[in-house]
Amino acid sequence: MGNKESKPTVLPYEEAVRRVSDEELKRLRDAFKRYSLPSGFMSRPVFVKDVLGDCVPVKLGEHLYYAFGGTSKGIVFKELLSGLVLLTKGTQIEKIKFIFQLCASETGMHVNRDDLQKFIVACDGGPVPIEVKKLFRGTEHVSYEQFCSWLLNHTGVMKISSWLLEDTQHQGLRLSDDGDTPTFYQTLAGVTHLEEVDIIELEKKYWMLQAQSKTGRFDLETFTPLISPPVPRDLCKGLFYAFDENHDEHIDLKEMACGLSACCRGPLAERQKFCFKIFDKNHDGLLDRQELESMCTSLVNIRKELRIGMEIDYEKIERLNPLAIAADILAAHDGDGDGSITPEEYQMWTVKSSLPDEFCNLLFEVCHIVLGLRPASREEEKQIVLGWIDREKRRGLQMGTTWYLIAIDWWRLWHKYVNYNVSIAVNFLNNC
Repeated sequence: MGNKESKPTVLPYEEAVRRVSDEELKRLRDAFKRYSLPSGFMSRPVFVKDVLGDCVPVKLGEHLYYAFGGTSKGIVFKELLSGLVLLTKGTQIEKIKFIFQLCASETGMHVNRDDLQKFIVACDGGPVPIEVKKLFRGTEHVSYEQFCSWLLNHTGVMKISSWLLEDTQHQGLRLSDDGDTPTFYQTLAGVTHLEEVDIIELEKKYWMLQAQSKTGRFDLETFTPLISPPVPRDLCKGLFYAFDENHDEHIDLKEMACGLSACCRGPLAERQKFCFKIFDKNHDGLLDRQELESMCTSLVNIRKELRIGMEIDYEKIERLNPLAIAADILAAHDGDGDGSITPEEYQMWTVKSSLPDEFCNLLFEVCHIVLGLRPASREEEKQIVLGWIDREKRRGLQMGTTWYLIAIDWWRLWHKYVNYNVSIAVNFLNNC
């Protein structure tokens, strides 16, 4: 298998130079000089962190480093350029050959079962997919032709094949813009309420979140512990499927961007439609009595939880009856008497009721702090951060909760950045 002593076939340097513009070549040379050592080598940590960035898992980045020709001394510019051009401008066949040789045995003639399984476990950090077992059914190694045919039919089986073969526009690694052709970021910005810079930052966060997955996909098992707490556990599955529009059991980058846009940046009607999908457990586009009762129970519990420590009428909150609220919703908004309400009828209810407000605000904070959406303004950033801290302060210390310490100088600078009253801020911090 590809390691420190064997280098898979990468594009010849002369061919790599022909595929980039003079401007790109100059920019890459200048960047290499800034990040390389006086000896003319770029170190492995710099390659993994600063060249590939957060969009590539660390273990996979290390494999790519050695595959490009990196050694214990570092990697030189010619090898770096050849590798990057292969990743960003290589043909499908060139990329498949590269992946094959990355996984191949020492002879480079075939891929062994054990080598491929070790590669996937090391780079993807999860269990070996069932598709791998099917590839080696009745044999311990496969030829290039067999591997190529299999990989074309299962491009998502490994992170590197998914990254290089499934949709090249999704790659976080780019040498340049493609001129007048809309990029993936521009296209996605055009169908959401997000800016290109928001989506670029989201992509980095998305790959970081996905890297925590045991399966290599941003699935429900990965999603739930990220958002709960503060999101109640019983709403995690509904929130997951509100993002997972095609119900393929994982959230891709496009779904994440569209979901965050609908939940946080769109008009109020669009935000309420997103919340509606969270409570629609059977995905039939309606909320029946059972779903309404479950929704009201969750919303009442959220109101109780979020108002802990506030000087309000607790007896009034305790008297809230979720079943009675659900019955009132049906009585007032079920126009056709079918025992369920539509998204439009749900929105009419939210206009008159404040019960969903706390949940909407909670989702707003979670989408920014946990899922990585950039605040639209400094004022919004201030409200999000201080709102989160205030809620956690009132909840008190909970078993399993992680608190991070930050430097007081940074905290004061942040106050100035968001134009927060310093005297109030100091008192706030002293009381935390």
